[in-house]
Amino acid sequence: MKEWIRFVKKQEVELGAANCKKWLSSISIAQFDARNLYLEVADAFVREWFEQHLRSKAEAELKTVSGKPIRIHVALAKQNIISETPHQEVKQQLHFTCDSVDPYAHFENFVCDKENHMTFQIFQEAGKLEEFNPIYLYGPKGSGKSHLLMALCKKMRQEGLRVFYVCAENFMRHVVSAIRGGEMEKFRKVYREIDVLLFDDVHELAKRKATQEEFFHTFNLLHTAGKQIVLSSNIPQGLLGDIEERLVSRFEWGLTLTLTKPTERLCREIVVKRSEELCFPLTGEVVDYLLDEFSTTTALIEALNALVLRSHLGKKERIHLNEAKGFLQELCKKEKGAALTSEVLAHVVAEVFGIKHEDILGKSQCREFVLPRQLAMYLCRNKLKMPYTKIGHTFSKDHSTVMSSVKNIEEALHKESREMHTYLCDIERRLSKF
Repeated sequence: MKEWIRFVKKQEVELGAANCKKWLSSISIAQFDARNLYLEVADAFVREWFEQHLRSKAEAELKTVSGKPIRIHVALAKQNIISETPHQEVKQQLHFTCDSVDPYAHFENFVCDKENHMTFQIFQEAGKLEEFNPIYLYGPKGSGKSHLLMALCKKMRQEGLRVFYVCAENFMRHVVSAIRGGEMEKFRKVYREIDVLLFDDVHELAKRKATQEEFFHTFNLLHTAGKQIVLSSNIPQGLLGDIEERLVSRFEWGLTLTLTKPTERLCREIVVKRSEELCFPLTGEVVDYLLDEFSTTTALIEALNALVLRSHLGKKERIHLNEAKGFLQELCKKEKGAALTSEVLAHVVAEVFGIKHEDILGKSQCREFVLPRQLAMYLCRNKLKMPYTKIGHTFSKDHSTVMSSVKNIEEALHKESREMHTYLCDIERRLSKF
């Protein structure tokens, strides 16, 4: 495509030949038509660089003969591209391929503490645990679930097994595109003629009835054939909301494993280890800054990758604190906008119960406000690890009232109150972005 070639040559002048050789040489044209350009990149690192530094330029400069913008689609090599072209063209382009695996996701570089060590060991031996099927792994965002699934994917592939790793979002896209393109037979062949299914973020199937139906039959066929199924989720099976009971019951058939949120010490170790793998040493000041500004390992790794990309553009081998602050200014704003606080928790709980958040934070003893307030206190204690006294200050209650409220919720959960589990499931789903 001439327009793309001209654009690349222009970048050699603006970014320098060395940078273009490093980043642009691995970007190739997979396909193009009058209004679309499909690019393939070698790995996720190059794709992130393109999104941050070139997409806006490319979209502004690449035009059709009539002056209309050319849509740019970027995917990892051999990854599924769902076209925006008419129905008959979509059918020709459908490829139900598994998600790409992070090249840094190995068992050898998974950092864990004593609480997560047993889960880690079991995953290392997952191929020898045929009697446990499925394996259901849950833990908060950033606890390392995807890392373990990807590491397991690599190990099993090395053993010669046909492994399909996919996140719920892409599974849904595959189902929808297969239905629209009349390719359900091809879809089912891809998903059911495998040895191992690794399914990430299964909680995102909530409210997707058609997708759940297809996943139910895929699960049954694989399980009956003795094929290993490994699922991950942010929440335990009992709290999965808007997912059919017949699916939830199957998730409980095998082995349930948990991962806890990494401590600050563990996060520090993860950042340092990843920076060493990237051959990008960080000063102690920069590490402290990253830990202060970013609350999850996912956000920390994203920030570290951004530093590496921007330092390469600036031809720097080491980043100092002030430079890091400048490079990460936008990411810091994004992180603060998504931070989970007691105020945010109160808003979310209020939404679930259909009341105002001021009613939860206020002193009213109306019955309709008591349970939401107790749930909000329980979440502040368990999710934010706030001291009882600080929770009491937030909700205008004394220390003993907060303790009693938290205990009431814990007892209801222990008794497996369906009503309580339903409320918590809805809350968890709304909080999943934090």
